Amino acid sequence: MREGAQIILGSGRYLQNPGVRSVIGWEVKRFYNKVLVVAGYTAWSVTKEAVEKSFEENGIEYTVHMFSGFCSETTVNRIVDEAKDYGVKLLVGIGGGKCMDTVKLAADRLGIRVINMPTSAATCACYATVCIKYDDTGTPDCNEYCQQPVAAVIVDTEIIAKNCPERMLASGIADAMAKFPEIDFSIRFVTGWDITVMPLSALKLAEFNTEKYFNTAIQAIKDVREKKITPAVDDIIFTNLALTGLTSQLSSGSKQLAIAHALYDAVSKLFKSQRAKYLHGEIVSCGILVQLAVNGYSEEYIHKNMQFLKEIGTPISFSELGIAPTAENLDIILDFIFTSINITDQDLQTKIRENFARITK
Repeated sequence: MREGAQIILGSGRYLQNPGVRSVIGWEVKRFYNKVLVVAGYTAWSVTKEAVEKSFEENGIEYTVHMFSGFCSETTVNRIVDEAKDYGVKLLVGIGGGKCMDTVKLAADRLGIRVINMPTSAATCACYATVCIKYDDTGTPDCNEYCQQPVAAVIVDTEIIAKNCPERMLASGIADAMAKFPEIDFSIRFVTGWDITVMPLSALKLAEFNTEKYFNTAIQAIKDVREKKITPAVDDIIFTNLALTGLTSQLSSGSKQLAIAHALYDAVSKLFKSQRAKYLHGEIVSCGILVQLAVNGYSEEYIHKNMQFLKEIGTPISFSELGIAPTAENLDIILDFIFTSINITDQDLQTKIRENFARITK
């Protein structure tokens, strides 16, 4: 299976509870007593007091690298050099998806472990081994895969429910929902991918996640709007992070990605001002209806998804992303998508082009 490569299904440990940030020092101590913390500015302001107290109680020596920008080679190398100079054998990431990917990749380059504490549920980056790399301008570059799983993921639901805007939770939901039709598309149309029990399991899990969102996500978003920690919020955070991360692992990382995520890459490269205004999952959301239609799902099911995305507030058209729905813009986006996911079949290209009419209004 996977030509003898190791199979990594998720983080070594996963802790999710209100206030669980207070145990980070104990988790770190299981590996080493000296760490480099890589944290976003806002994330560190929210977690600093509890993290420093936990480190002090557990005798952890640490220094902090303030993360900004993208998961680029420049940023990764900067963290690698700082970790070497400081002499650590463990990294801790605190922040959003780009921070998580950067610290995972830096740890992998160093051959050491990483503990992640996500401060939003907008992506599954804290959990999955795939790292989405960009250049320094924010254009997606490539995917890299870590050789070891994340040592531990510490999810403090109090931070996410009370300090993270509901928009981020909705973005993570849309990002995760794209995986069901995208994995289905890859199984049917992508060549050179062995269809084993793993991608088939990923498809089933992604389908389960989608149904969970239909049943629970609207209530979770309402609860987060009111800064409440409820069973619905707890479930959706876990689905966005752990279950979606597991879906990624089962589907070999990039094989979970197709039209909706290729649209994100196209917007990131070709429409940088628009990319700067929207979250990853919000842009991915815009491609979900196209992916569903290309797969041949019923109009009733497509409409159900459309109404759901409208209700959680994520974009479903070029216009909602601030992109003019012109023939010229469609052509350059489609050229990018066809190249990035290697779609050469003319009939399939035509089918995709025709269904983009759903979102170019």
